Amino acid sequence: MIVHFLLESAMHVMESINRQTWRNPWALRDYRRSSGYLNEGERAAFAIAAPQTGRGRILDIGVGGGRTAQLLRDVASDYIGIDYTPEMVALCRKNHPDLRFEHRDARDLSAFRDASFDMVVFSYNGIDSVDAAGRLAILKEVARVLVSGGAFVFSTFHRGWGGFDHRIDYRRLEWTSNPVRLGLRTLRYVEGRISGTLRQRRLRPLEERDGEHAILLHGAHDFGVMVYATTPAQVQSQLADAGFAMPGLLLDLDGKPIGAVASSEHEYFHVVAHKPGL
Repeated sequence: MIVHFLLESAMHVMESINRQTWRNPWALRDYRRSSGYLNEGERAAFAIAAPQTGRGRILDIGVGGGRTAQLLRDVASDYIGIDYTPEMVALCRKNHPDLRFEHRDARDLSAFRDASFDMVVFSYNGIDSVDAAGRLAILKEVARVLVSGGAFVFSTFHRGWGGFDHRIDYRRLEWTSNPVRLGLRTLRYVEGRISGTLRQRRLRPLEERDGEHAILLHGAHDFGVMVYATTPAQVQSQLADAGFAMPGLLLDLDGKPIGAVASSEHEYFHVVAHKPGL
């Protein structure tokens, strides 16, 4: 608990912004409804990383509403999901009462012994919710708790993605023939557009572009999150520093391998990294 307090005390400004968004009832609603694979890239990454002997011990980080819990439970002999947002943990426990979920921070996995898991997952760019120092701490902690030959699957934003410069707005008005629902959705849409515009004005000055380490405003949740964005080459360097086998496998959203340079069309990419075997 002392380590958790110190982490929150040293919190980067981006985390204060992101945590507030994750606790928002609208965000919780979105995560509660989320299901299935995000894309073919995620499906391929999970399949590659799944324990080769069948069912294994799996740590699922940043579980949100439990979308990945449903995907991983069939290949897990022992499943644990964690999230640093208490509201998300409560949501997961409600959605999957038969699985284990804990309120923990991925930068401090001291509750788990060395070589505790065959597979660790941090989906939907969750690792990008903390700053550069926090990211490196996560990579080292994950490497520690993985068994030899175990796999870490995560996705990460590409800093060269054009959407960061063009400020892509993710808010869409969902059509329904029900007039009451349509009215409510229209109000929510207008509210989101207004709040998103105000957040852009307030948060854009907080962006950082220091060499490979970039913290940028993203359009999700009406521009309610700031994310760490990087490059394929920098990811490989970070994996090597954390002790993973090189090179890590990088996949685009269609599940196709990418090299050291990714197109500006790639919003993010998936990573499969293995701990060196015996």
